[in-house]
Amino acid sequence: MDCLFCSIQEMSHPSNPEDEIIDESENFYAKAALGHFVFGYTLIIPKEHFLSYAYVPEHLFPELEAFRDNVLDKLHNICPHPITILEHGAINRCQRGGSCIDHAHLHLMPLAADLYPLLSERFSFAELGSMSEVRRFKDAQISYLYYQREGLGSHAVKLSQDVPSQTLRRIACQALGEPELWDWRTQPLRDPLQRFTSEYKRLAVAAPEASRNGTNG
Repeated sequence: MDCLFCSIQEMSHPSNPEDEIIDESENFYAKAALGHFVFGYTLIIPKEHFLSYAYVPEHLFPELEAFRDNVLDKLHNICPHPITILEHGAINRCQRGGSCIDHAHLHLMPLAADLYPLLSERFSFAELGSMSEVRRFKDAQISYLYYQREGLGSHAVKLSQDVPSQTLRRIACQALGEPELWDWRTQPLRDPLQRFTSEYKRLAVAAPEASRNGTNG
């Protein structure tokens, strides 16, 4: 199967900066998002091929949440804004939920603006008890959108019909006042992506060094 997010794990020296893994756990990895319209924009991706997080086994969600929180801690050393967490929940190749890559990926966007007012104009979100509840959409075979403002509850909406590709990126760029930047294909924005990757990697190296050099009180 030809899948970019699967193949990234096999690249020892990726030719594109957006294909470099900047952090990982046993079953997930993080990389900078191409179309880097906000500094620190990161994707969290399962190493195993799943179409969306609705297909991720429930026992992996504690690891996902711990890894996500670890990435968020590092992002806070680089980015001043709260993190908005989003997913286009594809269920099959026809019901894509606005996703344009057939491999689950969670968007972490540092944004001063809360996207919920814009999202709620178009979608009726319901609160979830935890992110793992997106698995209900797989059982119902209904595509979905997932939204969480850092520190607040998880929300999702089932989609009765598919939405345009990169819908959540379009809405985020609208909130930023830069609606022309939504498409990563035409606006890859690799310069800020490379700067972010370098800063994040320095943090990832510094963290274990600080731990080794720390003293107990």
